Amino acid sequence: MSLVGPVLPALPARRRATVRLWLPLTPLWLVLAPFALVLAPLALLVPACRGLNPCRAAWIVGGVLLGLSGTEVQVDSPAALVRVRIL
Repeated sequence: MSLVGPVLPALPARRRATVRLWLPLTPLWLVLAPFALVLAPLALLVPACRGLNPCRAAWIVGGVLLGLSGTEVQVDSPAALVRVRIL
């Protein structure tokens, strides 16, 4: 008789799911362009209400979006491996 408890068979190792995603920005911008046209009046009103220059705010947002080029995100967990590259 075992003092520890019953002996269970070892479970087979689970395979991790691997997800690789490559995002070129030009097609993504083409998909998001209609939303930008709908939200354009808000882009002019909100900075003006807050005391910001709307043109400067647009340049800052554009700079952030252009700065995303070359970004690589890697998430590694026991269940999955996710890699995202923005070109």
